[in-house]
Amino acid sequence: MRDYRHKIDFLQRVKGRDEYGDPIDTWEVFKAGIWASKDPLLGNEFFTALTTDSKVEVKFNMRYVPGITSEMRIKHGNEIYEIIGPPVNVKGLNRELLCYCRLVK
Repeated sequence: MRDYRHKIDFLQRVKGRDEYGDPIDTWEVFKAGIWASKDPLLGNEFFTALTTDSKVEVKFNMRYVPGITSEMRIKHGNEIYEIIGPPVNVKGLNRELLCYCRLVK
């Protein structure tokens, strides 16, 4: 059983124009209050991430959430993470989702 003890929110980019016609580019909540495990990359995963130059720092594992894409971000507390690569539907069973992420500076 996974240790889903971190509450995260998925953010999606919203583009548009304000009432004056100026472009706006903000992030709004797509799904909130998702329980997930947050683990640093260790061992083979860490070295594989280094060879691909992706700078992956952590992985979030959670129950499957439909509609999640690599263009979204994950908010955990005050930290914002961008999703690197497509989210992984573990074993294709729509039960578990794995996101490799790096901290946005």
